Amino acid sequence: MHTEEEKRFRGWRLLGVCAMVIVALAVVALLVDWLVLGPLAGRV
Repeated sequence: MHTEEEKRFRGWRLLGVCAMVIVALAVVALLVDWLVLGPLAGRV
């Protein structure tokens, strides 16, 4: 019972870490696209 809860918590924590990494990469890609390609294309 206790170990099952720990497993669930670790699983949710792992999913949360993966989601944060994906979101962080998306934000970085958006910033790079906006800062580098935006001025070249003349639009945001």
